[in-house]
Amino acid sequence: MTPTPLLLALCGAGEGGSWPWPSRTEAGRAVVGAALFELALARRLELGDDRVVPCEGGPTGDAVQDGVLRGVGAAGRARPPWEWVESLGPAALRQVEEECARAAALGTLGERMSEARARVRHAAERPDATDASALAVAVLLIAARQGHLVRPAVLPAARALALLERGAPRSGQALRRASAAVQRSIAVSAAALAFPG
Repeated sequence: MTPTPLLLALCGAGEGGSWPWPSRTEAGRAVVGAALFELALARRLELGDDRVVPCEGGPTGDAVQDGVLRGVGAAGRARPPWEWVESLGPAALRQVEEECARAAALGTLGERMSEARARVRHAAERPDATDASALAVAVLLIAARQGHLVRPAVLPAARALALLERGAPRSGQALRRASAAVQRSIAVSAAALAFPG
């Protein structure tokens, strides 16, 4: 099964595996949001509204998730999720782009992108809790202002979250917090650019 951060990256990767330039910052933040979501579900970290705390366990085998775990573990103090989304976004995006570039070199990127997009669009068009990872990608792309990749008019994020919380409460709660972290991180950055100094 494709890890949630890579599934998200495959939905937005361009030719060669890199995310298109105008949305790189938002893409990296969404990738970290996807990692936070998956790590919370696996009980590898505690994802609260105002803090992320590591739990016990070794590496996951996924570069993005392991990078998030290392960052959170080395911090020495709990920080809010949006700060992790912001600070780890560039490295997380590079990691998934490297994976996509490897797929491009093997000639499998196009097929993997098509499969990922179809899976996420299916989750957006017929939302249910059976594919929480694909539904999470749809919601996180919308939170990162990249909803055009999953036809956001079909899937209001609030509806998807409510549905997931009913069908799979732990998944829904983790996704609500990860999505809020992505949105807040983007909003904080936009405010800093609008009112520098």
